[in-house]
Amino acid sequence: MGAFIAVRHRGPGNERDINAPLGRTRSLAALGIAVALVLGGVPATAHADDVDLTPGPTVYADPNSPTGYTGQFVYYNPDATSVRFVADILLRNWADTADPTVYQPEEYFPGLMRGGGGYDVEMTEVGDGYWVTEVPLAAGANQYWFYVDNDTSLWVADPANTPIFAPDGLTGTARRAFNKVFVPYDAEKQEFEPLAARQIELPREDSPKGSWSYVPFEVNGATRTVGVYLPPAYDPNRAEPYKTIYMQHGGGQDQSDWMNMGNVPVIMDNLLQDGDTEPAVVVTTNTNYLGAPGEGYPNLRNVVLPFIEANYNVSTDPIDRAFAGLSAGSIVTQNLINNDPTLFGYYGPWSGGARLNADTPNLAAPYILFGGGQWDFGLPNAGTVSAYDEVAFVENEVVAGAHDFNAWNQLFTIFARDYVWQPEAFLEDEFTQLLDGVAQSALNRGNKNALTVKLEKGWQDLQAGDTAGALRYVERMEDQLSRFASNGQLPQDQADALKNVADQVVFNLGYWQQ
Repeated sequence: MGAFIAVRHRGPGNERDINAPLGRTRSLAALGIAVALVLGGVPATAHADDVDLTPGPTVYADPNSPTGYTGQFVYYNPDATSVRFVADILLRNWADTADPTVYQPEEYFPGLMRGGGGYDVEMTEVGDGYWVTEVPLAAGANQYWFYVDNDTSLWVADPANTPIFAPDGLTGTARRAFNKVFVPYDAEKQEFEPLAARQIELPREDSPKGSWSYVPFEVNGATRTVGVYLPPAYDPNRAEPYKTIYMQHGGGQDQSDWMNMGNVPVIMDNLLQDGDTEPAVVVTTNTNYLGAPGEGYPNLRNVVLPFIEANYNVSTDPIDRAFAGLSAGSIVTQNLINNDPTLFGYYGPWSGGARLNADTPNLAAPYILFGGGQWDFGLPNAGTVSAYDEVAFVENEVVAGAHDFNAWNQLFTIFARDYVWQPEAFLEDEFTQLLDGVAQSALNRGNKNALTVKLEKGWQDLQAGDTAGALRYVERMEDQLSRFASNGQLPQDQADALKNVADQVVFNLGYWQQ
């Protein structure tokens, strides 16, 4: 085995098991696997007869790995009789989604992405309570956990790399414990742009860092917590209040998961460094204290939102608030929309089907991003989402992944980068429809041009963030459209078709001007 570079990844602020012996070395012959010697996290050259048994994950550059990187996982538990390493790292063919094959990590080739489900393997017991396994890994945040003594009801967190759980969160068999390990991108071996894009999930040494913590508040006579991410250089006295993004967990999770495996702090730090999103406060909530779904989660409206808005420099305007959730959290998100779509300006229901009530008043006011993984049993039905275009402003994103954080990390990135605070991302289809309708109408060239100029100027204002200006131009276009129809220059059916679309845009933009 030749020399390679090794990098040890640990979660911030995590302590190693004080009952575990310090890192020890074993002969490779005793293990039958290739592993890395890591000294204090400094890249080192491995000795052929040494293996580092410091508990936790190690990711190292490996010329023999199909991805260019191998992950070594060491778990210390002297009482275990067996340990299984489980990770959502099986692969599917994102370059050819018609390919039904589920690929093993060692079968990686460019075009594959995580989304094939759980890789499950017995770890090797090497003596003195140490359990070891190795597996090729690809770019981004990879999730894993352990089953000890074949107890699949308990998802065991890696004690050497544990998530930072909320003090009032789930425990024991009630929670699914996701540990994350970061893997770099090898441009030569991985060679796939969608995988390269997942580098946004990797911590950067040079990025300004935000902060996050679990913040206590009182609800229903009890002390509970919300997770709160503050962007780098958060200023409690900034003249312009920050916008807020509320993130909701899924089943077997709590307010911990978006901050840990969901990787919100790292992704936000990187997007902000790249200038690809606006500084925002991100809040993670727990479904158990939000209140009754049928009442629109009254504790969210009456307790959580007022608490955040009283204690942080954030906007109280609903258009400056977003709410997104995964799986069961998607159902929470859609219940909120069905109860009062104007509580937030932006919504992200992901991996929880499509359950909107088309008769909900003001459904055309907010901007809604559906999404899910290509191999996700909760993927919203594309036809159902498309039908919502008649009554709401919706978009749909399908990413490489299954019902797992491989999909949800990507969806959060896309939501924060490409959709929140950007109404034009949701209105582009309607402006295109109006421009095409004008171009195909029976109007003469001069009258077509008169309508087209107004629409184009409205679109330019919208892209520049001037929604009031965009609204004025669309209203003027509608007025002129009506005149053309009334004097017989435009057939009524063509005028009605254009007016129906323009009315939706006018309602949407006008709602937020009130």
